Amino acid sequence: MQSMKAFRSEFQPRNDDILLTSFPKTGTTWLIALCHNILSLDDDGKEEDDVLKKMNPHELAPPLDVNFLSDQVQDLLLDPGRSGGRLLQTHLPYNCLPESVRNSGCKIVHVARNPKDTLVSMWHFYNKILGPFPVERAVESFCSGVLPWGPFYENVVGYWEESNRRPKEVLFLKYEELCRYPEEQVRKLASFMGRPFSSMEDGDAEVGKVLRYSSFNRLKELEVNKNGVWELHRLPNNTFFRKGTVGDWKSYLTPQMAERIDQLTQLKLQGTGLSLDDF
Repeated sequence: MQSMKAFRSEFQPRNDDILLTSFPKTGTTWLIALCHNILSLDDDGKEEDDVLKKMNPHELAPPLDVNFLSDQVQDLLLDPGRSGGRLLQTHLPYNCLPESVRNSGCKIVHVARNPKDTLVSMWHFYNKILGPFPVERAVESFCSGVLPWGPFYENVVGYWEESNRRPKEVLFLKYEELCRYPEEQVRKLASFMGRPFSSMEDGDAEVGKVLRYSSFNRLKELEVNKNGVWELHRLPNNTFFRKGTVGDWKSYLTPQMAERIDQLTQLKLQGTGLSLDDF
């Protein structure tokens, strides 16, 4: 709580910062890798020099809400020699972001995911770190909004509405569209970040490099993510990698559970123009 309060009251964004926002288990790890690799395109490094071979993506964009007071985050924020935008992340809903962020020109990239896949992914994640509990309990918590980061729908809708109000500062991405149309979505992401790809063949090669270096399967198979530990949270890196597929909920939720979530989704998104249940 102290870290979150400090983040909300003390954080001073820069206009070239890139703040990645998401509800947990909606594609945060992949989004960090994509943004890092877009920002690193000018480095001309070889694959063996890729920092993602040595660090979990979350170490490159530390979560400000729970780690604002940590040495790692403070070193990043206070580094006077750091040039270019800082890559940062939070799971806070838009209306809980620091006022300094909401009034700044920094870029916000939000990734959202189908609620049923989000629920199942969260259930597996907390099974790993808290111990097994039934999926029925997970469904009940999700539908009631009793979750560590608050209700899912309010989080998503807040960023969706702000992306419509301020499209130059807030980009709203869908995990499923990143999976189905990766080249198109990564081009949109890079342009939003102010790092558009080159034209023609060079641009295609750059897009391919970003997608290759950021691919879920590549990250999952890296030694650092198989056996490493994120020291800041004392979590094994493999905790952040399971399947990363679309529609995995079908293997775990009963038709009754799925119908309950679909009805809630329709109710919560009514009138917003946002659709998350068509995947």
